[in-house]
Amino acid sequence: MALLRPEAVLSKIITGAGDWSVRKPRYGDPAFCLMLQGSCVLEPDGLDSVALSQGDFLLFPEMPGFTLGDGGAVASTVTPLDPARHTRHGCEAAPETMRMLGGYFRFDPANTPLLVSLLPRVVLVRRDEPGSARLSRIVELIADEADTSAACRDVILQRLVEVLLIEAMRVHPAPPLGGGQRGLIAGLSDPVLAPALQALHADIKRGWTVEHLARVAAVSRAVFAQRFTATIGLPPMQYLQQWRIACAKELIRTSQLSTAQVAGRVGYHSASAFTTAFTRVTGCSPSEFARQRRDVRTIGSPPYPGNGKVVG
Repeated sequence: MALLRPEAVLSKIITGAGDWSVRKPRYGDPAFCLMLQGSCVLEPDGLDSVALSQGDFLLFPEMPGFTLGDGGAVASTVTPLDPARHTRHGCEAAPETMRMLGGYFRFDPANTPLLVSLLPRVVLVRRDEPGSARLSRIVELIADEADTSAACRDVILQRLVEVLLIEAMRVHPAPPLGGGQRGLIAGLSDPVLAPALQALHADIKRGWTVEHLARVAAVSRAVFAQRFTATIGLPPMQYLQQWRIACAKELIRTSQLSTAQVAGRVGYHSASAFTTAFTRVTGCSPSEFARQRRDVRTIGSPPYPGNGKVVG
């Protein structure tokens, strides 16, 4: 999460009443929803549909297109009570059958492609699951803050959302929607891979090999390589290289270190070897990356994607 630098850009209350259904296109950026009251059905593209009820929490590191509704095929009307903070779907005169807090985010683009690929496609935490109590307390704070007009509302929501994301990754989630889970979270939950991953992350400067990592994991080199690739989604040495480059980007962004100093911090013996690897992974040299980051800070971030459309 430190490398992803999550930033809350939008959060609002979403309600449904009567017969309603809404269709949204793919956002690509991360999004979450927290069910405050009632129930609904979410149908994300490429994944299984899921029935959500009060207390359930859902997080997508990359938000796919989806349909959300009461389970029927009836298109809804939208009543934007306060477009920035509250949107209502369905019959305006009918009582609410669903109330949720929805949020959309932006991750720092520097490391998003790698790190999002290492996260689960979706995190679903049911209200009654072990470990969800802490998450529920954070959720209550977010719900309370989202309903207020008090000063510093957006700043507080942003901080709470960061904590929420971290906590969601720590709890044991419900089974994934449509297939087995894989990525860094899965690897850190694997009793064989976890010790090796923890050792690698603790000392990325070390001259790691697959054999060294397999020794830490107490399995053969072949077993480790196969299990690592199947669980994480990358071969061990490719993962190590990309993780080193991700850490190097953060050092370039946050420090005044020279290229040679950054190279040494992330495990390269020379500036030239580091520059070659950095360029191969990112498509630009470390100095070009630093310049681009300065330009982004000067010009500002691009506007956030627009909203989706209602079915019908």
